[in-house]
Amino acid sequence: MAIVIQVLFSVFILKAIYAQNTETYNEVAEFEELLKLGTPLVVLFTEECCACTDCVEAEVLIGGLSQQIEENVMADVVRLKKKDLRTRYGVKNVPALVFIRDNKAALYDGKFDLDEVYTWLQENKEPATIDLNDETFEHLTQAATGATTGDWLVVFHDGNCCKNRELMHLENAGIKLRNRVNVASVNIRKAVETAERFKVTKCPSIIFFRHQKMYRFSLPDVTPATLRRFAEGFYKNSKAENVPFPPSPFDRFRDKVIKFYSDYWYSLLVILAVTTVCTTTLLICTVIQKIPHKKSE
Repeated sequence: MAIVIQVLFSVFILKAIYAQNTETYNEVAEFEELLKLGTPLVVLFTEECCACTDCVEAEVLIGGLSQQIEENVMADVVRLKKKDLRTRYGVKNVPALVFIRDNKAALYDGKFDLDEVYTWLQENKEPATIDLNDETFEHLTQAATGATTGDWLVVFHDGNCCKNRELMHLENAGIKLRNRVNVASVNIRKAVETAERFKVTKCPSIIFFRHQKMYRFSLPDVTPATLRRFAEGFYKNSKAENVPFPPSPFDRFRDKVIKFYSDYWYSLLVILAVTTVCTTTLLICTVIQKIPHKKSE
């Protein structure tokens, strides 16, 4: 039996993360380098050999699929054992399979069956979550003009308040809602105008857009299940707000003028005072020079 398992493991092509000398091998650093490359990754979170029977079975299964994954899904297969990396992606139990593409991670929630895993990977080669900014938000969502592109569930974040696990929850919800509800994320540090438009004051903020109305997410926990439930009908328990139209060029100019005055009102006041004094002094001097003087006898 040990020989059979050893042979099966030889099929398991791990592109980067495996080393026998754990003292000199930094799994976290190697994984970070793989992420920088931007290549899609199928990550199997597991434990040391033989410490977890289910992990061994999952490794054998993914090992048998590794060549198909690399050739057809165009992703590299990786095994990770560090608990720190599990925490990063909100993985609580092992074995767990995470599919990372375009820096968006999805957690497989089915059983470790060869056909089911492969089908899930094929169906989700493209991320469900779309990144939106000031230029693309209204164009893609049409939130204020009729939403012919459908309903949208949008998470607003600043890049810090939402960690990998929260964004993975959003991606998992997007997979379940695919072809029914669009799912997107907005970085409010990069999309300042959009954040101001929807009065986003806390991070993260989740808003559901439907038929020119917007509904703010009010459930206590952000999970794939609560996000999905909110988009599928629980949004009706939130207050419906009219979607504000995007600002016009005049609105942008006016806001810039107001902001400039708000930021520099004291300096402007000093400049105005100095200018007034100088102008008044100049006028007085001009008037005095024009007054005729009597010649002394």
